[in-house]
Amino acid sequence: KQREYLADIRSSSDTLLAIIDDILDLASIDAGGLELKVSEVTADEIINAAVLGVRDRLTRANLRLDIDIAPDTGVFRADVKRLTQVLYNLLSNAIGFSEAGELITLSCRRTGGDIEISVEDRGCGMPEEYKQAAFNRFESDPRGSRHRGPGLGLSIVKNLVELHGGSVHLDSAPNEGTRVTVRIPADGPPKEVQVPDAAE
Repeated sequence: KQREYLADIRSSSDTLLAIIDDILDLASIDAGGLELKVSEVTADEIINAAVLGVRDRLTRANLRLDIDIAPDTGVFRADVKRLTQVLYNLLSNAIGFSEAGELITLSCRRTGGDIEISVEDRGCGMPEEYKQAAFNRFESDPRGSRHRGPGLGLSIVKNLVELHGGSVHLDSAPNEGTRVTVRIPADGPPKEVQVPDAAE
């Protein structure tokens, strides 16, 4: 029992830290001070890091996660930390709106000159009038207390993806689940900010 309590405390601490990081990052974006550290990455690297952050929550919620990475995705250019943050938030949202035993799907593929990543849940979905508001800051979802939070997830996702020169699309309908699709240029942001290593 004590191990369960410790796991809950650890998970809550990690979630709180992620929220604080999101708030600080949004402030930096508003001030024009958030610079991307772009490097060559793989989908495996980004996805494994994001999944590690939500693994305990998936287990406790009794949810299944299916990962589908197209073989030709290959190497692309992005900020590892920020893109991991994007996927962590998308997975966290999917977990929050899923019921025990349901499946969450995470897929990644190369489409033309873009990398497309999508996270889909089979949860309660949302009506059309809530879809645009879902990207607003501090917009808590109106579908019940179980799903309420600080309302930062999709807002930080949109901001970080747009910094990469990409876009975010949300598909959802009541009782049909939600799919959020992120597309970023495979060659990296149009104007990369080269950040020198600390050792330089």
